[in-house]
Amino acid sequence: MADKSINKAVERFIKGDAKAFDYIYDKTYKVVYFVIYGIVKNRTHTLDLVQETYLKAFKNLSASFVADNFVAWITTMAKNIAINEYNRLKREKLTDFVAENNYIESDFRMPDEDSFGLIKLAQEKLDETDYKIVVMCVISGYRRREVAEILGMPISTVSYRLQSALDTLKKNLQGGRA
Repeated sequence: MADKSINKAVERFIKGDAKAFDYIYDKTYKVVYFVIYGIVKNRTHTLDLVQETYLKAFKNLSASFVADNFVAWITTMAKNIAINEYNRLKREKLTDFVAENNYIESDFRMPDEDSFGLIKLAQEKLDETDYKIVVMCVISGYRRREVAEILGMPISTVSYRLQSALDTLKKNLQGGRA
């Protein structure tokens, strides 16, 4: 999954190739999902915000996408949308209790409960950059080289931070989440 192939798909989409959207979505939705989930920590809101992110991104794609790194651009957009929603929800008064729906009918495969436990642990124990690196490498399947390009870091830094983050998570799991 090369970042360059995503950028080429974006170019095809801008030129009118609607099928390019499917490719772009398939290659980026996990990163977008977990960036948003890391902020709002609610599956239902996350799915809504993922949809909002893609709608906003593709509506404004030809006008506002000027960089050559689509993944960085859309994850930044997802993060901003999630932060705005999080701040809005903080101001909102809870007037009705609705249990979060754990079963959502869609083609989107939800990670199992163990995965969410690991993601929550990663959010608690890692800084934002290390969390992004873990999500992109482990969950989304990006290569360290690709993550280095997306985050603008040397590959050696990404490799070191990934290994360090995984060691931290392993120690916390073995120590009973201490």
